[in-house]
Amino acid sequence: MPVRPLTKLVAGSWVKGNLDTWIGHPDKNRAWDFLVEARRHVDAALAAGRFDTRQRERLELQLAVCEGSDWFWWPGDENSAASVSRMEHLYRMQLTGLYRLMDETPPDYLAQPFSRGSVQGSDGVMRPAQ
Repeated sequence: MPVRPLTKLVAGSWVKGNLDTWIGHPDKNRAWDFLVEARRHVDAALAAGRFDTRQRERLELQLAVCEGSDWFWWPGDENSAASVSRMEHLYRMQLTGLYRLMDETPPDYLAQPFSRGSVQGSDGVMRPAQ
Protein backbone atom coordinates (compact mmCIF):
# COMPACT_ATOMS: atom_id res chain seq x y z
CA MET A 1 0.00 0.00 0.00
CA PRO A 2 1.53 3.36 -0.97
CA VAL A 3 2.13 5.94 1.75
CA ARG A 4 0.42 9.25 1.09
CA PRO A 5 1.11 12.45 3.02
CA LEU A 6 -1.71 13.94 5.04
CA THR A 7 -3.02 17.17 3.63
CA LYS A 8 -5.11 17.94 6.69
CA LEU A 9 -4.98 16.85 10.30
CA VAL A 10 -7.80 17.52 12.74
CA ALA A 11 -7.38 17.46 16.51
CA GLY A 12 -9.05 14.38 17.94
CA SER A 13 -10.68 16.33 20.75
CA TRP A 14 -14.38 16.54 21.44
CA VAL A 15 -13.74 19.73 23.44
CA LYS A 16 -13.79 22.77 21.15
CA GLY A 17 -12.19 20.70 18.39
CA ASN A 18 -8.70 21.74 19.45
CA LEU A 19 -6.18 20.90 22.14
CA ASP A 20 -6.21 24.09 24.22
CA THR A 21 -8.05 22.29 27.01
CA TRP A 22 -4.79 20.39 27.61
CA ILE A 23 -2.01 22.74 26.51
CA GLY A 24 -1.30 26.41 25.91
CA HIS A 25 -2.17 28.08 29.23
CA PRO A 26 1.01 28.78 31.25
CA ASP A 27 -0.18 26.51 34.10
CA LYS A 28 -0.95 23.66 31.70
CA ASN A 29 2.44 24.09 30.05
CA ARG A 30 4.12 24.03 33.44
CA ALA A 31 2.39 20.73 34.25
CA TRP A 32 3.73 19.31 30.98
CA ASP A 33 7.22 20.56 31.87
CA PHE A 34 6.98 18.68 35.17
CA LEU A 35 6.08 15.49 33.31
CA VAL A 36 8.85 15.91 30.73
CA GLU A 37 11.43 16.34 33.49
CA ALA A 38 10.13 13.30 35.37
CA ARG A 39 10.19 11.26 32.17
CA ARG A 40 13.84 12.20 31.62
CA HIS A 41 14.66 10.86 35.07
CA VAL A 42 12.73 7.65 34.46
CA ASP A 43 14.39 7.09 31.09
CA ALA A 44 17.86 7.64 32.58
CA ALA A 45 17.13 5.33 35.52
CA LEU A 46 15.80 2.59 33.26
CA ALA A 47 18.73 2.93 30.85
CA ALA A 48 21.13 2.56 33.78
CA GLY A 49 19.48 -0.74 34.70
CA ARG A 50 18.92 0.35 38.29
CA PHE A 51 15.84 -1.82 38.88
CA ASP A 52 14.86 -5.45 39.03
CA THR A 53 11.86 -6.66 37.04
CA ARG A 54 9.32 -5.95 39.81
CA GLN A 55 10.67 -2.45 40.48
CA ARG A 56 10.69 -1.69 36.77
CA GLU A 57 7.06 -2.79 36.44
CA ARG A 58 6.03 -0.58 39.36
CA LEU A 59 7.93 2.35 37.92
CA GLU A 60 6.41 1.91 34.46
CA LEU A 61 2.92 1.65 35.96
CA GLN A 62 3.42 4.84 37.97
CA LEU A 63 4.73 6.60 34.88
CA ALA A 64 1.62 5.48 32.99
CA VAL A 65 -0.54 7.01 35.74
CA CYS A 66 1.33 10.29 35.37
CA GLU A 67 1.11 10.24 31.56
CA GLY A 68 -2.27 8.63 31.04
CA SER A 69 -4.80 10.86 32.73
CA ASP A 70 -6.45 14.15 31.92
CA TRP A 71 -4.20 15.89 34.42
CA PHE A 72 -3.69 18.75 31.99
CA TRP A 73 -7.42 19.49 31.73
CA TRP A 74 -7.45 21.05 35.18
CA PRO A 75 -4.69 23.69 35.46
CA GLY A 76 -5.49 27.17 34.25
CA ASP A 77 -8.50 29.38 34.71
CA GLU A 78 -11.27 27.37 33.05
CA ASN A 79 -12.15 25.38 36.19
CA SER A 80 -13.01 26.39 39.72
CA ALA A 81 -10.31 27.01 42.29
CA ALA A 82 -11.58 24.05 44.35
CA SER A 83 -11.45 21.62 41.41
CA VAL A 84 -8.06 22.83 40.25
CA SER A 85 -6.63 22.63 43.75
CA ARG A 86 -7.72 19.01 44.20
CA MET A 87 -6.56 17.81 40.80
CA GLU A 88 -3.23 19.62 40.64
CA HIS A 89 -2.46 18.36 44.16
CA LEU A 90 -3.15 14.78 43.04
CA TYR A 91 -0.99 15.30 39.95
CA ARG A 92 1.92 16.58 42.02
CA MET A 93 1.54 13.63 44.39
CA GLN A 94 1.61 11.14 41.50
CA LEU A 95 4.82 12.71 40.17
CA THR A 96 6.30 12.74 43.67
CA GLY A 97 5.54 9.02 43.93
CA LEU A 98 7.33 8.46 40.65
CA TYR A 99 10.53 10.04 41.95
CA ARG A 100 10.28 8.07 45.19
CA LEU A 101 9.97 4.80 43.26
CA MET A 102 13.31 5.71 41.67
CA ASP A 103 14.71 6.41 45.14
CA GLU A 104 15.27 10.02 44.12
CA THR A 105 14.39 13.19 45.98
CA PRO A 106 11.39 14.80 44.28
CA PRO A 107 12.02 18.34 43.00
CA ASP A 108 11.03 21.06 45.48
CA TYR A 109 8.54 22.52 43.00
CA LEU A 110 6.31 19.46 43.41
CA ALA A 111 5.60 20.54 46.99
CA GLN A 112 4.07 23.84 45.83
CA PRO A 113 0.75 24.48 44.07
CA PHE A 114 1.26 25.83 40.56
CA SER A 115 -2.29 26.59 39.46
CA ARG A 116 -5.11 28.39 41.25
CA GLY A 117 -8.11 27.99 38.96
CA SER A 118 -10.83 30.57 38.61
CA VAL A 119 -12.91 32.00 41.41
CA GLN A 120 -15.69 32.27 38.83
CA GLY A 121 -15.48 28.70 37.61
CA SER A 122 -18.11 26.18 38.61
CA ASP A 123 -17.24 23.36 40.99
CA GLY A 124 -18.39 20.84 38.40
CA VAL A 125 -16.33 19.12 35.77
CA MET A 126 -16.54 21.82 33.10
CA ARG A 127 -16.99 25.53 32.83
CA PRO A 128 -20.49 26.34 31.54
CA ALA A 129 -20.76 27.42 27.89
CA GLN A 130 -20.43 31.15 27.39
